[in-house]
Amino acid sequence: MPKGNIPTSHQTHPPDLATIEGLKLERLQPADGQPLAALFRLRTGDRKHLSGLYRRADAVLLQVNEPG
Repeated sequence: MPKGNIPTSHQTHPPDLATIEGLKLERLQPADGQPLAALFRLRTGDRKHLSGLYRRADAVLLQVNEPG
């Protein structure tokens, strides 16, 4: 998907979407090849943050590589 066609959310985002960090908290991760569903722009004070958002419904269980 060309960058210009990715929807962008500002300050809030739909509950069916999550950042990678949000997915990890739910023991999920984006599926292989899962595209971004949207970009999320958050502004707090004088700082700006841009994150990718993924659809929770398309995510898969988090795979943890065990040492050894």
